[in-house]
Amino acid sequence: MKNKIAFWIITLISVILVVYISVITVIQPVFTKNTLPRAIARNLEIKDKGTKGDKDKVTKPEQNNSGDDSISASDGAGTTPNENVNKLIELRRKEILLRSRLSLANEDSTYLILDLINNTAVLELKGIPLHECKILHSEISNSFRSYSKDALLNWMSEPFILKNVEATIPKISFIEKIAPKDTLEANKMVTEPKETKLEDVFIVMDFDRNLRLVISQSELPDPEGKKIISNLRNRYHKIEISRTVKALTKFNREPVKPQIEIVIPKSDATILYKALPLYPRMILRL
Repeated sequence: MKNKIAFWIITLISVILVVYISVITVIQPVFTKNTLPRAIARNLEIKDKGTKGDKDKVTKPEQNNSGDDSISASDGAGTTPNENVNKLIELRRKEILLRSRLSLANEDSTYLILDLINNTAVLELKGIPLHECKILHSEISNSFRSYSKDALLNWMSEPFILKNVEATIPKISFIEKIAPKDTLEANKMVTEPKETKLEDVFIVMDFDRNLRLVISQSELPDPEGKKIISNLRNRYHKIEISRTVKALTKFNREPVKPQIEIVIPKSDATILYKALPLYPRMILRL
């Protein structure tokens, strides 16, 4: 009887040790998240157009006692600490947005502002909105909820740069047209070419700092478009499964890959994709 009890105690301890080692060496490294890649905020150069006192006025934040854009000691008298923290975070978001827009306004390139607070996606050039579309639906991966607001704000503190993109539509469309041999033959061509059909849109954009943006159309795709979209989705799902399997077999923690998926009308998705340059920048407001 005593040998049986000793046997089961030893077996139970061994099982607990095996489970503990498995959790520490396999499960925890895979399912816990690495820190987000830190953004290196660039200091904006301010040209010296006045005196030193004028420069101080530009670089130092102004004291504003009217409105919600400032928080002073007297403001905290009627508010809770949580409300003050939320105000500070909102001010920090506005600062990041304005700094990013200012840095990109100096470039001769179109960029994208993805605003998930107001649910809009805006194409801008030198601070001027060129096209704005309403985000009908958006989803963010659970990895966003694993980090503090400070870490997320630092991660979004400068524009993201596109590294790779795959889409179901071409970036540039070409229409082949056979020119007539002479004027008489040209006059006979009274019919105009038919308007090209808008193809179904599904876009996967991978930015630096491991951000992935997926753009889907709100309209139901036709059978051919549905097949193409499903193939592209399945390919990315297989890649993610492969990454997880490698992490489990090699006991290696994979870097976190935050993903945002937005749903917009097909026409807007086509405009966003074709109007952006090859390697555009994107400002994220979350």
